[in-house]
Amino acid sequence: MSSITEKHLLSIHAFASDSIFVGGAEGALFAFDGSEWKPMDSQDRWTIKNIWGTAPDNAYAVCTDGRILHYDGKIWSIEETEKLPPLTGIWGLAEDEIYACSRLGKILKYDGTAWKFLSTGTDVDVTRLWGSKEAGMYAVGYDGLVLRQEGDKWTRLTFNSNAEFYGLYGFGPNEIYMVGSDGAIFSFNGAEFTEMPSQTMEFFLDVWGPSNEMVFAVGDLGMIQFLNDGQWTRIESNTEEYLTAIGGVSEEDVYTVGDNGLILHWNGEDWSPVE
Repeated sequence: MSSITEKHLLSIHAFASDSIFVGGAEGALFAFDGSEWKPMDSQDRWTIKNIWGTAPDNAYAVCTDGRILHYDGKIWSIEETEKLPPLTGIWGLAEDEIYACSRLGKILKYDGTAWKFLSTGTDVDVTRLWGSKEAGMYAVGYDGLVLRQEGDKWTRLTFNSNAEFYGLYGFGPNEIYMVGSDGAIFSFNGAEFTEMPSQTMEFFLDVWGPSNEMVFAVGDLGMIQFLNDGQWTRIESNTEEYLTAIGGVSEEDVYTVGDNGLILHWNGEDWSPVE
């Protein structure tokens, strides 16, 4: 078990092997400098739900307390926004194009100056964002919600699922993965959704990979599954703690975090706890 904290960890963002941020409950925020994990002052007991940034001195975190935090390399400060519902995800395409999502169907966009609401046409909870310059921006949420950005509006894509989606990640416009409740895993090729068998009814909470040849999905009771030749296979994690987020920098340097301060590291061959 990690000796870094006993607080539940919920988020991770890796800038480089010597610059990794993790966040969680009760203001938990830590930075890894390549040799040790150091606590960061979040200024309050926020629950850090998701982290994204362009560089270690330009990072953002969203909180279930309805706050967006910004890190300038020295301190975390609160962004000026309207009153927000509990925030759940953040992702950006550039310093002046950053998106944050929340419960009640809310998505905001930061243009480098201010955060403004965009039209989503739904009040369904939005849980996670992902995008790229080539693919555009996507969002997922409850009740099988998948949204695609079209200008300043978001359009719902319809398909046969009522899953609660918690994880979203892609490798371009033709290869996007979303994971969630009751073992749900779907792939999207830009036009069609395909349900992928996972052989479990446990909840997936995040999906990520350093490349489309190495993709992991993590979730309840220490579950880690690996995508191999189009098939999802469970691999040993040696824990039953809930795994809530995953991220990394290469095929030999991946981290997943979870309950009770757990941090696991993948070295290219197996997962082991970080002490």
